[in-house]
Amino acid sequence: MNISDLTLVVAAGGRSTRMGRDKRFLPLAGENLLARTLRRGRDAGFAAIVVAAEEARSDLTALAEEFGAVLVTDETPAQGPAAALAAGLSAAETEWSLVLSGDMPFYDFALVRELLPEAAGGTQVVLPTLLGYWQPLAALYRRDAGAVFAAAIARGDRKLGIIMRDLSVRELPLTADAGLFFNVNTPAAYRLALGRLANEERARPILSIAASASGTGKTTFIERLIPLLAAHGVRTAVIKSDSHGFQLDTEGKDTARFSAAGAEAVAVSAPDGYFILQKTRERQDFQDIIEKLDDVDLYITESRSRGVLPTLILDRGLAAPEIDERTAALFAKEKSAQDTEEILCCDLDDPETAARITLFLMGRPLYGTDGIMFLTM
Repeated sequence: MNISDLTLVVAAGGRSTRMGRDKRFLPLAGENLLARTLRRGRDAGFAAIVVAAEEARSDLTALAEEFGAVLVTDETPAQGPAAALAAGLSAAETEWSLVLSGDMPFYDFALVRELLPEAAGGTQVVLPTLLGYWQPLAALYRRDAGAVFAAAIARGDRKLGIIMRDLSVRELPLTADAGLFFNVNTPAAYRLALGRLANEERARPILSIAASASGTGKTTFIERLIPLLAAHGVRTAVIKSDSHGFQLDTEGKDTARFSAAGAEAVAVSAPDGYFILQKTRERQDFQDIIEKLDDVDLYITESRSRGVLPTLILDRGLAAPEIDERTAALFAKEKSAQDTEEILCCDLDDPETAARITLFLMGRPLYGTDGIMFLTM
């Protein structure tokens, strides 16, 4: 059995209570969240796709038609994922289906290959686990499991953990990137997803570190972050924006004398590196600068107030942080004062969490305890 023998059942709910708006249609890099899942599922080569939603709507119908999917709705409303499993599996024409939450934009369908060998014998559910967490909305289900979910709903049970007791479940611990199971279910999670997607579009990822006031500690924050990233094999380059101009060499040295004499550029080559000082008529675009830097995995830019997406905003209480759509997370001295549903707020003096967030925003794997924060947001 392979992926072409499976139906993809996308659990597409519709309540989005934590998000505050319909997350299925949140824009992500030129398409909405549900469309991204359906497009990637179609490209993965499933035998069929079923979209299980709480109610039928014209926009859902149109989206299903666009990707060659079948739209089914819950028989009983407000029953959560259990209803999606019941409806989706009942509509599946193949014996086995991958049931996937529609809000997992980074799920890697290659993981299905690890589940398939366990779909045999009397097993009805192949349930992956990660860090001890069940992943029931990224699991394989045999078609007859749908009737078990329907019966449970009819008797008043809707919790997946309770319903699983009536099924033959094969748990399969995975050693996988926890970021692949990231759910976009809050505004804070959406910010992180946007930051990661922005970096997917770039040749090399970028991270901005910004603050609304001098003295917040941007340089110290970056100094503490760099070695933690290096421990994960990340080579960084830091680009600092300075509105006051700069001077690389002291008066009297050769390079300073050449610049003073009017040289448009001065380059120094040494056995362990080089630098180039290039005069320009106006401030150069950030992308033009990073294209000149070699052997770098991540570009960090230190900027005043705001930067490019994704940006980590630092707040020491010196001025109100300028949070906008480019902000991925907030690192504050008094983090308890922030609404964590709206933005991920972390301790300003916690560089380890900053490193984990950065790895996620780069699309780098998160293993072990590195991934817990993203699984439990």
